[in-house]
Amino acid sequence: MSNRHALFLSFISFIHIIQASTCYNRAELIPLYYNKLFSQRIQIPQRYASQQFICPPYTDNDWSQKSRQSNWLVVDQDWRGDWLVKSDYKITALDNVDCNVLCTKIWTIEDAMVAKQLIMEDYQVEWWLDELPGATASYTNEVNTRAYRVGFPLGQVKNNQAFINNHVTFNILYEPCESNTEQIQIVGFEVYPDSVANGQCTRTSIDYTMQEVTEQRKSITFTYSIKWKEMKQLTPLQSRWDMYLMTPNPETHFYAMINSLITVLFLLGIVTIILIKTLRKDQPSVHEDNSDYRIYDDFEDIIGWRFIHRDVFRRPMFGGLLAPMVGSGMQLLFSFTITLVCIVFGNCHPGKPGDLLHFISTTYIWTSVIAGYYSSRIYKVFRGRSWFFNTILTSILVPGSIFTCLMIESFVGWSFHSSRAISVKGWFILTLLWFLVSTPLTFLGAFIGDRRERIEHPTRATQMPRFIPDKRWYQTYSVSIVVGGIIPFAVVFIDYDELLKSLWHGEIHLFKLYGITSCLLLSISTACVSIILIFFQLCNEDYHWWWMSFVIGGASSLYMFIYAIIFYWIRTDIEGVVSGVIYIVHTLMGCGLLGLVTGTIGFFCTYHVIRRIYSAVKVD
Repeated sequence: MSNRHALFLSFISFIHIIQASTCYNRAELIPLYYNKLFSQRIQIPQRYASQQFICPPYTDNDWSQKSRQSNWLVVDQDWRGDWLVKSDYKITALDNVDCNVLCTKIWTIEDAMVAKQLIMEDYQVEWWLDELPGATASYTNEVNTRAYRVGFPLGQVKNNQAFINNHVTFNILYEPCESNTEQIQIVGFEVYPDSVANGQCTRTSIDYTMQEVTEQRKSITFTYSIKWKEMKQLTPLQSRWDMYLMTPNPETHFYAMINSLITVLFLLGIVTIILIKTLRKDQPSVHEDNSDYRIYDDFEDIIGWRFIHRDVFRRPMFGGLLAPMVGSGMQLLFSFTITLVCIVFGNCHPGKPGDLLHFISTTYIWTSVIAGYYSSRIYKVFRGRSWFFNTILTSILVPGSIFTCLMIESFVGWSFHSSRAISVKGWFILTLLWFLVSTPLTFLGAFIGDRRERIEHPTRATQMPRFIPDKRWYQTYSVSIVVGGIIPFAVVFIDYDELLKSLWHGEIHLFKLYGITSCLLLSISTACVSIILIFFQLCNEDYHWWWMSFVIGGASSLYMFIYAIIFYWIRTDIEGVVSGVIYIVHTLMGCGLLGLVTGTIGFFCTYHVIRRIYSAVKVD
């Protein structure tokens, strides 16, 4: 076995160790944590442990278990509405339970009204066991096709009557630990709810009385059953989170990917032709001493871009704003790239709730140095005079926008007592990370970038700008933006639609191959479209390409935002103004960040090609 192969197997084994769950001994107590109530129709999650109609989350004196269980970056949990509190369910390893009573709760009229309203609004319950969210499973004839949907219904609605699911059956899937076969590790946590009256969870017939929710005082008995089921051993390349991913239609994605590849290859062909014609035409030839031939050769080709060689690198208007946007876009690009690489190698799993958000947030904070570096480099190209002011703007542009969106959503959450509102601890940590980690790293990157030599251009700009001739309607900026955005959007349309389903239907359709391929195709198509349209703009003797390259690159995010709004009206069940505001804030923030990334890709790719063209041009 080669050293490279052994290193790869060692790395995979290391990843598997990281993903492996905790090993438990037989009869060891495993805590179950309450999390939240959430609804795809009403985007206002509620803390489950704070509801008055449930059994209290704790009855002992262990105050250490009453506090919230959270990670160091509590903001991502706040944003998702997670609020983990230990419950009183007694779950011991490999101990099957037929019917245990959790508690008998006396409901007031107010409790019954709240429970009924939540059931009518299709609220789901999310609990966690061994860092796995409880899920409802869909089966077919083969076990490998089992798929999970996070959460289970709080109740049922039949004939406009609400019934509380006061009985749950835990189906816990396990396998022996690799390190010790006497111990087990949990690989699946399924919850099957039911509604039974008077706590009669052991039924002898199909027909039974369900526990109806009426607006009057009564007592409700909550019960539970536990079943343990052994599963086959997972391979090192498998994860217990794989069952939370729903496989989309492979045929649809296959044909969509073929069409996208054809489009990208066509765009690459156009870019190749542009480079060949512009670079080859400017090489010395046997005819360069013949001025008549040179004149004919120039007018044979599109030569407008040659006439503006003294203006093409002229500083843009509002360059002090473009530099921070490009620097922030590079930071996001590095953050997304690192996340995709970690998804490939298994460090980050898209099926784990909040894992992607936590990973992207962490990498974004530590890549602030990249934003400062590239912003400072571009600002120096524009001959800016205050790198300190540019760094301040870079450090507050994107974080300030995210901060504002989170503040709007938190105000909405606070108004409706939702768990989605960011806590005081979350705001405190977010502020510390912004001012004590992100901002100093941005200054460090800006300091390094400012000490580097300025990027020299092949030609120097004159003092007087050249007159730009009038354009036809199809040569205007608006047409370029419309065309530049629709092609990359069409390339990733199918996967973008699956992404919206994952976010707003509770079905995680994304998986590694299609997701990463779509990101790659989006990047390539954005770069190609930006280069092509900017070259046509230069051929029209229009040298205002700095901002246009960025705007054309980010134009696809505008189409994504428009489609997301259409998706909201047609294909979601979201109700209410508040839920609509949350949807728009999330969509606006996501599309805005993606627009910065694609705009940065378009900017740098166009900048590189233009420098290459004008460094090889021979102007008489």
